Amino acid sequence: VTNAQFQAFIDDGGYANDAWWEEIQKEMPMPSDWQEANCPCETVLWFEAVAFCRWLSHRTGTTIRLPTEWEWQQAATGGDPKRKYPWVGEWEASRCNSAQSRLKRTIAVGLYPSGATAHGVMDMAGNVWEWCLNNYDEPQTPESLQIDIAPARRAIRGGGWNSSEPVSLGPSYRNGANPSYRFNLLGFRLAQDIDE
Repeated sequence: VTNAQFQAFIDDGGYANDAWWEEIQKEMPMPSDWQEANCPCETVLWFEAVAFCRWLSHRTGTTIRLPTEWEWQQAATGGDPKRKYPWVGEWEASRCNSAQSRLKRTIAVGLYPSGATAHGVMDMAGNVWEWCLNNYDEPQTPESLQIDIAPARRAIRGGGWNSSEPVSLGPSYRNGANPSYRFNLLGFRLAQDIDE
């Protein structure tokens, strides 16, 4: 989700409508450290990401949410459990925005096309860590998917612009953060349920 997309939520009264914040913590937004419209929205809480999903679901008439971490991993690997990175082959620093890029910041979404997944999904490694729906601890339990104000750590995936170890940028690498954690390394992407 880019700065421009998140700004649409703000401009549409996203922080004024209590329906988007039901049973979750509401805090006023902080601007991203890097304001370019097509850069990933960062410094966003897990709660803000959930509220954005609720708003966008309402606006589109579909079910949009944060991906679970296993959905995130499936998207990053194209379903190939042997894949170490979103691309085929070994680590190549030129395929994503990591510490090895030496940019020391986020960049516009999609500027590393050689790092795309087999299905064309961009930025699954580097740029920003991405919030997932489920808790980090005991993700296999149904309670892990509950949306509430509980301070349980939430899973984050993908590595960020300051990630220096290739392993932390791989699809199978797990990390977690408190849902009220706000930092310029952390953003989110969306999943959409498909009605059959």
